[in-house]
Amino acid sequence: MIFPKQAVAASLLLGLAILPACDGQAPYAAPAPETGLPDNSAKVETDRALAGNEVSTSAGVRILSTEKRLAVMAGHVAAGIALYRAGEPDLAAAQLDSAASRETATERNGFDRFGFDPEVFETVHAAATAGTPAEEIEEALTAAEANLAATLEAASMEKLDLILFLLELCGDEYGAGVMDAAIHRAPAYQAAYGYAVTARNVARQMEGAGDLVLELELLVRMWPSEGPVMTKAVAPEPAMGTQIARARLAASLL
Repeated sequence: MIFPKQAVAASLLLGLAILPACDGQAPYAAPAPETGLPDNSAKVETDRALAGNEVSTSAGVRILSTEKRLAVMAGHVAAGIALYRAGEPDLAAAQLDSAASRETATERNGFDRFGFDPEVFETVHAAATAGTPAEEIEEALTAAEANLAATLEAASMEKLDLILFLLELCGDEYGAGVMDAAIHRAPAYQAAYGYAVTARNVARQMEGAGDLVLELELLVRMWPSEGPVMTKAVAPEPAMGTQIARARLAASLL
């Protein structure tokens, strides 16, 4: 995790949370090609097939409950849909692999009992792979978001626990994706955004969680307004860790 060691850092670095991610002149750690994905990947390569309760992340292969594997997928889908709407279908397709590709099928074991509709996500994934403009499939994108939200709700994971888990994933992915305030591994940087957005959306469903929603909204705004698009300078890792810590503190007070 990338949380700060001292609470005082939270107050010193809060202002960074709302700075536009495009400020500054830091170069890319590894420039993205004009088409396709960067050479790095959000997935950890393994020399064996994953078991039904395992999921591959940038932090490694993890053994997780069905509900938590669903949360992992939700972050990738949220990032993928944001990238698609931002005009990056290739990057979107890679994030949407988590919900639609054959290679990740075992990671989705058990999702059907929560109402997960694979056809909805396969439609979006195929359109992204083909480079179909997002505005032409907005109805499918909306349907995917609705099914994802309903599936998470049906999984019945306690909302506060879900948010804390999503913040853990956000910190792990951002730590893997960003180095010296520059994008180091684009897919991990993108996934971190998806976890922040998903946590905020879950918090919005909770009563009396105004402070938590605010901190999570500030967290989401540490990425560009279009989402996790490629940019030359991003929020520094300590600032991101501070904002995640603030969100965790707000959650602990509920």
